[in-house]
Amino acid sequence: MKKRMVISALLLIVPILASWFSGADVYAADTSAQVIIHKKKMTDLPDSLIQNTGKEMSEFDHYQGLGDVTFSVYDVTTEFYDHRNNGESVDDAKQAVQSLTPGNPTATGVTDAAGNLTLSLPKTQNGKDAVYVIKEQPKAGVIRATNMVIAFPVYEMIKQSDGSYKYGTEELNTVHIYPKNTVTSDGTLVVKKIGTAENEALNGAEFIISKAEGAVVKYIEGVKDGLYTWTTDKNAAKHFVTGNAYDIGSTDFTEVATDKGKLTVDSLEVGSYILEEVKAPDNAALIDNQTKTPFEIIEESQTPVEKIIKNDTSHVEKTTPQLDGKDVAIGEDIQYEISVNIPQGIADKEGTANKYTKFNLVDTHDAALTFSNTPAGKTGYVLYDGNTIIDQSHYTVTEQGNGFTVAVDPAYIPFLTPGATLKFTYFMHLNEQADPTKGFTNEANVDNGHTEDKTPPEVDVVTGGKRFVKIDGDVSADEPLADAEFVVRDQDSDTANYLVIDPQTKAVSWTTAKDQATVFTTKKDGLIDVTGLKYGTYYLEEIKAPENYVPLTNRISFDVNGSSYQTTGELVSPEKVPNKHKGTLPSTGGKGIYLYIGIGAVLLVIAGIYFTRRKSY
Repeated sequence: MKKRMVISALLLIVPILASWFSGADVYAADTSAQVIIHKKKMTDLPDSLIQNTGKEMSEFDHYQGLGDVTFSVYDVTTEFYDHRNNGESVDDAKQAVQSLTPGNPTATGVTDAAGNLTLSLPKTQNGKDAVYVIKEQPKAGVIRATNMVIAFPVYEMIKQSDGSYKYGTEELNTVHIYPKNTVTSDGTLVVKKIGTAENEALNGAEFIISKAEGAVVKYIEGVKDGLYTWTTDKNAAKHFVTGNAYDIGSTDFTEVATDKGKLTVDSLEVGSYILEEVKAPDNAALIDNQTKTPFEIIEESQTPVEKIIKNDTSHVEKTTPQLDGKDVAIGEDIQYEISVNIPQGIADKEGTANKYTKFNLVDTHDAALTFSNTPAGKTGYVLYDGNTIIDQSHYTVTEQGNGFTVAVDPAYIPFLTPGATLKFTYFMHLNEQADPTKGFTNEANVDNGHTEDKTPPEVDVVTGGKRFVKIDGDVSADEPLADAEFVVRDQDSDTANYLVIDPQTKAVSWTTAKDQATVFTTKKDGLIDVTGLKYGTYYLEEIKAPENYVPLTNRISFDVNGSSYQTTGELVSPEKVPNKHKGTLPSTGGKGIYLYIGIGAVLLVIAGIYFTRRKSY
């Protein structure tokens, strides 16, 4: 922070009529004069003393005026002439009365936004040329000028060729004087801009800074002579943007990036201000009661003024609160919840019209999911404002393609609770298109006409499965077997339930009656696919073996999980289920036996001949 010295408290006293030196009473033709005070502020004192001439002086035009400063005028005519009558010089008498403020002020006024104040003062008091003390009243952040003494009649001071000044011959009925001041400009404003959805920091909010001087509102516009310059044109005001820090440079603002959502404005003078947000960040909305924020820079305070200002933002969430994990069976009811924060400014107006005329929740889901579009019953949908159920007459639910829209009635929108949660609960289930090699997404988004948000396209639910292949257990090669029949159980006990899969919807259910269970039959490839199951442990029971094969006596335990059907995009090799051939017995009475007997007899004859001949030798 910096302290800027803006002008020392110095007034060059307007010259007094030469009659002071003769002591004669002189009466002007006009009975009053206009004294115009031009209150100026500077960053540095002029290099040389500037003589007040009593006329308007262009030397001060480039300095800013200082508004809202009070001046009081006191009549010290009697006191001044008392000192003169005691033999004191004009300078001594002037110095003697400079600190006097007797009685009530003759006149009082406040400088306008340009730093100007016009006072009408009598030029005589009690038959003598009037003498006045003009006193500046205290103002926070301003080191006031010393008292000014003005005596009538006043004549213009004219600059000579050698640089000196001499009195002119024209009496001034309008007198211009230029008191100077020191002001402090070491105040700092720090703004934190956040969204209402998650208190997230927001860059890109635009603000203007104003102050009132009398009936005039002025806005920071630029930089000049080490101070901020001001304008009454709001459209010309400087826009301060969150994510940046601003200060006074040599000829313009300095601007550097800072923390996200933060705005810093340095070198503010002592005084009261209004910080007004004129543009919200992208995908954020202004809140009426936070658009204008008063703040005050306190004299000699070393603590920055800090303000937190919010914009309405949206954050939508979609959950499956009753689902343990992501795995479900086909046909199983899945409860979903879409939740979004209601804007703080939900009841704000734009002119006389409601600001918010749309509030839609939009669901877009995978084709393998089916929405239960019913307002009642076990799987009926409900819309909540906080914990309060909203009557169905205040919103509509419309299906379109693989999704639906919940639209709040525009007339009801302003009656929603600011800052509460709008929640829509509903049910869906996996249908016959569900594939255990895939996950199924269900995306939600919100659009209220001012802000939007959507959930990420993440997999919400999956279903599982297991593959089996029936093979011949008597051969080394995997020879598939057709016509084996199986059922699936949820336990390996006599009280188990049996899997039933609807042939049309593929919905999964369970029955205690084995004869009602879905039968899985192998074809030529020996394969069966059991799909649409939640993750868990199940049992495969063979109820019929292929012809000439021995049925399995034990049930096969298998697990359904994320890798039981597919891993890294590839189907898992099916689990082998071997069957053994039934044993074989010889047949009786068949012609084949005589062939074997004949062959045996021939072999015996040949053997006999062989051994007989060998003995002969």
